[in-house]
Amino acid sequence: MSTELALAVLGLVEGSIKLVRKIKSTCQSYREADDGVNERFVLLESLWIKVETQLGFLAKISDHLTDDLVRSQLNLLQRLKGRLAQAASQLEAVDPKSMGSKGKAADILRKWKFALVKSSLDELMGDLEAWQQRFDPSWYLMILISGKVLDNALVESADGDVAQSNRDSSPLNKMLAIRSTLNPGLAPRRETHVNLSHDGLKGAQESAILLSAARAVVRAGSTNLLIVERVSCPSGMASQMKIDVGNLAKKLQNVDPNTFGLLRCKGILKHHDSLNKLSAIDVVYTTPLNCQQPETLRHHLSQQQPVSLSAIIRIAKQLVRSVHYVHTCGFVHKNIRPENVLIFPGNDNGSLGQSFLIGFTEFRNANFQTNLYGDAAWHRNIYRHPQRQGPFVQDRYVMQHDIYSIGVCLLEIALWRSFVWYPASDSSATPVPTMALGFACNDKDFETTQLTSKQRIKEKIVRLAEKELPPRVGDTYTSIVVDCMKCLDSDSEKFGAIEGLEDEDGIVVGVKYVEHILSRILEISV
Repeated sequence: MSTELALAVLGLVEGSIKLVRKIKSTCQSYREADDGVNERFVLLESLWIKVETQLGFLAKISDHLTDDLVRSQLNLLQRLKGRLAQAASQLEAVDPKSMGSKGKAADILRKWKFALVKSSLDELMGDLEAWQQRFDPSWYLMILISGKVLDNALVESADGDVAQSNRDSSPLNKMLAIRSTLNPGLAPRRETHVNLSHDGLKGAQESAILLSAARAVVRAGSTNLLIVERVSCPSGMASQMKIDVGNLAKKLQNVDPNTFGLLRCKGILKHHDSLNKLSAIDVVYTTPLNCQQPETLRHHLSQQQPVSLSAIIRIAKQLVRSVHYVHTCGFVHKNIRPENVLIFPGNDNGSLGQSFLIGFTEFRNANFQTNLYGDAAWHRNIYRHPQRQGPFVQDRYVMQHDIYSIGVCLLEIALWRSFVWYPASDSSATPVPTMALGFACNDKDFETTQLTSKQRIKEKIVRLAEKELPPRVGDTYTSIVVDCMKCLDSDSEKFGAIEGLEDEDGIVVGVKYVEHILSRILEISV
């Protein structure tokens, strides 16, 4: 990385840390005199610990990062420093020296000052939480960087991270845990066990999740809900699938569901056939505490029950964030569609709560050669890029193919109408295209090997987005959808042509995705 960029990062990090110390010093006299200020200060301090940990590590290894990655973080660092400077100025303007005065007028002035301080701290906490949501995606992209420099710095920084009251919550330990599954030579913080005993699910209650291949499971004597999905192990691929599923499980054991938008993995269950050969692996996920059984995004889209625009934008944001962290963990998903998004019920009757991406039944390591077999099923192919449609495909699967799938899903979410209808509300029933898709299609449309005919289907979906979305969700959301679906076009303004050899770590695609898709959708507010 260039010296100028490295110095810019160091300057912004050091400046931000100095401003936080100034804010702490200013607030010190207030927090001892008012419980409300003290409560806010404690919350702000716990929030800042994570930010300061991340910034300190970023400064430490900034000269080993790629220019693309650093540039994506510089704007956020500038925004952070500017916001901290504003907060420091606001708090400094409320002079604490007169707090010791007595009398009615002094009491009124004191209450007024406390109110101003509380308001400033509330605003700062909200801004820091929003900033953290935007900063985390580019920060976690460092997981993909090759080389021992990052490993050594990460181990050293994690060992010295004594400020964390809970080491498991430290962003450095989370990154190190995921990083250790990417690099076999890097020793994990602690031994990770992913294999579960079949005895643990004996007597468990299982129920199907409508329009999903996953199952909901409640173990005997427990009220905690588990989600289980099965990954098949075809003959000849069992050995590689065993490694990949094991690595996936280890990575998903270390995710923060609220940050990553992915369910935490509890472990895996291996199944063998009569010849004792590995035939399938169950991936078992934990769910949010005290939650009810979820339903798929497909189910909600098919119901066509009105939902608020806020709920639509929230689900879209969660999906975009989920896919980013799948890629950050070194995998491509290959199966992004509404059947594989689970939405848990909200706290209010009928409201939609958190959503999580599942469906890791076709995933693979992003650096391994993918198979070139597909299928002609139209209801799956409309979510696939033309290069990956049909029974036989010509191109290996890359991250941009997932990004295309996101675009189609974001379009469907914004319309809040399903493109696919299962006549019997059963995923095994023969699906039918709906009016929402805007054109008729069937399996035969995808049996051809001609890319031009498949390209025409993509163009129809893009035109649907350009026509229907602006009045519903605005120009920014529409642009994000179209950019996703055009991410592999040679004339794409946001992604352009990215050669595989230039992006062997997936960092270039990751940075572009964060800048042009994730960051922009996070900025949308309703």
